[in-house]
Amino acid sequence: MALRNHLIHFDELIDLQNSRLRGLNEEFERDIGIIKAEFDTEKAEIENSHRQESQELKNMILTIKEEEEAKLTNMKNLFDADRESAKNKSAEDVDSIKHELTRRIEDNDQEFDTNFNRYVQETEDNAREYETLLTENAKSSKEINEAQKKINRLKEKNAYYTLKIQ
Repeated sequence: MALRNHLIHFDELIDLQNSRLRGLNEEFERDIGIIKAEFDTEKAEIENSHRQESQELKNMILTIKEEEEAKLTNMKNLFDADRESAKNKSAEDVDSIKHELTRRIEDNDQEFDTNFNRYVQETEDNAREYETLLTENAKSSKEINEAQKKINRLKEKNAYYTLKIQ
């Protein structure tokens, strides 16, 4: 009887332990469910946050690319505008230099024509004066020759008379 009573208590103790184990197992399973639910919720939040941050980063990258392309386009436009401006300024400088050179050439042509006309006038005056001097020289030479002949005749007469007087 004592053995039986002992075995009954022992069976009750085993049943109590089994029921306790079942309760702990149920609590464990419930905790696992709660933790799994929390994990799944947190995982979903993290994945959602990751997707949002990835989308934000993609949008930022796209925005930065667009801004950089806009800057590059703007810089190219500024460069082209500066190049055109420099080209136009250079063309204007070339035109102004051409006009200046043309004006100088015209001034030099006028100065050349003036000097040429003055030279021609002076040369004509000098040629007329030379012709006049040549004519006067010819007259003077003729007069000198006639005077020389007259002097020679007078010398001869003088010598003749000197001989006669002696």
